[in-house]
Amino acid sequence: MPSPRPKRRCKQFASAALTIDALIDSNVLIAILAEAHEHHAPSLDLLVDGRGAQFAIAAHSYAEAYNTLTRRGQRAPFQFTPEEAWAALESVRAVTGLVGLTAAQTFDAIRRYAQGGGIGARLYDRLIGEAAVVHAVPRIVTWNVGHMRSLFPDLTITTPKDFRAAEIIAR
Repeated sequence: MPSPRPKRRCKQFASAALTIDALIDSNVLIAILAEAHEHHAPSLDLLVDGRGAQFAIAAHSYAEAYNTLTRRGQRAPFQFTPEEAWAALESVRAVTGLVGLTAAQTFDAIRRYAQGGGIGARLYDRLIGEAAVVHAVPRIVTWNVGHMRSLFPDLTITTPKDFRAAEIIAR
C-alpha cells in the first residue's frame, strides 16, 4: 500500500488567519443598507471610512436583515424588493467576513437562552453574541448596547459612533 501523500501547505500563510475586529449586529447591517434609517450615516461609515478595521456578520443576521428590509405593510419602514434587498446584502457580504454557529451550537444557545428565562426576539441577539464568542471576536457593534451587554457582559459592546471614536483615539 502506497504511503499517503504528505500534506502540503504554504508555510508563509499557514498560520495566517483573518483577524476580525468586531461583529456587526443585524440592526447595524439594516442601518448600513437603508438610507431612510435614522442611523444610516454612522453605520455606513463603519464600512466606507477605510480605516482598516475588519468586520464580520453572523450568517443568520442576513436573514434577519432581509426580513426587515422586505417587510410589507403600513408599519414596514423600508419595503425593499427582494432583488434590491439581496443585492444590498451581497454588497456588504463582499467586504465583511461571514461567521456562524453550527446546528448544534445554535440549538445549545437556544437551550441556554430558554433555561435562563429568555423570551422573544432577544434570542437573535443571543445568537449573534454566541457567534462572536465562538469565533473569538472581541467586540459587537450594535445600536442595542443595553440588550447585548446584558447578554454578554464579558464582550465589548459598542455603537458604531463609539467604535469609530475609539479607532481614532487608538491611532
